Amino acid sequence: MDIGLIDYFANRGNSFFHRASPIHKMAFVVFLLSSIVITDDLMLLISIYLMLSTLVILAKLPFAKIISIASYPAVFALLFAVASWNGSWTRSGIIVFKALSAALTMVLLIVTTPYPSVFAAISPFLPRMLVEGLFLTYRSLFILLELMRNLISALRLRGGLSPRRYINNIANFSSGIGLLLVRGFNLSERFYGVMKIRGYDGKMKQELYIKGSGREGLITVAVGFLILLTSLAMRFGSGFDRYSVHILSISVLFVLAAFSFCSFYRNRGASWKS
Repeated sequence: MDIGLIDYFANRGNSFFHRASPIHKMAFVVFLLSSIVITDDLMLLISIYLMLSTLVILAKLPFAKIISIASYPAVFALLFAVASWNGSWTRSGIIVFKALSAALTMVLLIVTTPYPSVFAAISPFLPRMLVEGLFLTYRSLFILLELMRNLISALRLRGGLSPRRYINNIANFSSGIGLLLVRGFNLSERFYGVMKIRGYDGKMKQELYIKGSGREGLITVAVGFLILLTSLAMRFGSGFDRYSVHILSISVLFVLAAFSFCSFYRNRGASWKS
């Protein structure tokens, strides 16, 4: 997963979902995750996933790349579904689509919201030390990923990673990981020294990155709340489950309409490969 690419999407996007306030998008995520948790109808879960896919298209994000990033948890969900198999395909489908929908919800948040805005939105609800630790950890990931990329390149150039030599590859890669660990400790000490020189005294100044458009934010919250109401009605209402096929059909139409609008009328938005 290329975190730099995710940050590029979050900072360079200009769709209605990018312009929404981070607080509104966090509320949208809470509504969606609550809907996914309480839903036990497979067709409704597929509908939620399709609605999220529609938002990915309307947000002018590369559809195939975003879907692939959000599909990683499906592997573990599939393993869990196989391990707990009871002869019901519906139950297995519910497990997989719960994981897919929850992952796509979180990916949609992080690819449309710069990470300082995310931390600013959650800072009132978490301890200051925890927020600062998460912020610094996220920044350090870029350095560690670059070091890992350089390590793999160096091992390949020096013959440390060769085809069909699995034992030697594991031994060489383990030695490289040890070297990377030492290098990481060295960089962390230098990072702390630089912060001390620039006046770090155990606390970071809080900068709120929570600006955004109220209109787009209200629309985003309304969509999430509508999905939550639908899930509640399907879960606790009597007779609402017969409408799940109609909701699925409407979701499919939304996906097709969004793709047609972005691709043919505006000639931008749904970029499938790049």
